[in-house]
Amino acid sequence: MNVFWGLVAAVGAVAFLLGANSGDAAQVWSIYLVNLVFWSGLAVTGPAIAGMMQITEARWSPSIRRIALTTAGFLPAAFVLLLILYRGQTALYPWVTTPIPAKAGWLNVPFFWLRTLAFAAALFAVCFAFVRALLREAIPPDNPGDRALRNRIAVVLLVLWVVTVSLWGFDLVMSLDPKWYSGLFGGYFVVSTLYTAFCLLSIFAIRANARGQASIPPAAIQDVAKLQFAFSIVWMYFFWSQYLVIWYGNVPVERLIPFAYLVKRLTGRPPQRHAPLFVIAIFGLVGIFLERVLVVFPSVSANARLPFGLRDLAISAGFLALFMLSRRWFFSRFRPVLNLPHTGH
Repeated sequence: MNVFWGLVAAVGAVAFLLGANSGDAAQVWSIYLVNLVFWSGLAVTGPAIAGMMQITEARWSPSIRRIALTTAGFLPAAFVLLLILYRGQTALYPWVTTPIPAKAGWLNVPFFWLRTLAFAAALFAVCFAFVRALLREAIPPDNPGDRALRNRIAVVLLVLWVVTVSLWGFDLVMSLDPKWYSGLFGGYFVVSTLYTAFCLLSIFAIRANARGQASIPPAAIQDVAKLQFAFSIVWMYFFWSQYLVIWYGNVPVERLIPFAYLVKRLTGRPPQRHAPLFVIAIFGLVGIFLERVLVVFPSVSANARLPFGLRDLAISAGFLALFMLSRRWFFSRFRPVLNLPHTGH
């Protein structure tokens, strides 16, 4: 599989390089940005979820916490991809070539990239510090000193996570159209990213069980589904708050399908089969990815076409492949899932 994903990543890289040097550079950099914020958001939110479980002393499944950490494998690649984004700033951000005097103190090239890269580097470093602290033992011993250290790192991680992901929403996405602004957009970006991370965690937990990598009982997977359900509601609230005035009453019925299924699933005994949850989680990931597309592309160009061409799909598949390869590297480097039994640790 590594060879397959490597080939897909290579094809995506070639498609991006050819497109970025063509007359359609704005379209190419737009799909690049969509994928960058989507996959980087998932990468940093996995460790953040593990940090939440650490601080709240969640004891319902140590394997779930370790699976959440595996998205951190993409962080080194994410930082390099952020650096590459610098090359596309003139195609994406109009304030780079036409400064807005009222916002020049915030939207200027040196300060923009300084805060973007500095916060990303700090957050990524703390994520790996937390990974090492949590994966030091097969099951971390219930030692007060070790637990206090992990708690301190988790607090720093979560503070940096909220600030950094909010800034990605404000800076990387909202500033595409510098004349429009919303004080809620950063919070909306955090909540939608957390929702997708719980969708991804549901998928990873189901796959880990199916492959024998972990022993996660149905009740623990149902707990992940409950969190996915809860944040689908929070996301819906933030979405409604954000777009109430712009698109009043425009809440398509397809957004209610995951909600209806999860309401049914989370009542009664934990189900033994998880295929419907797997499908609903995929539905959530695809939905938020398309939301990112619909936010980014019209902001870059009012005449932008939707990214469903072969080049756009190749670039998106390349990001997916890079994410999968990075996660496989993380497994080989840290061995986070050791088929742990369901315990109270």
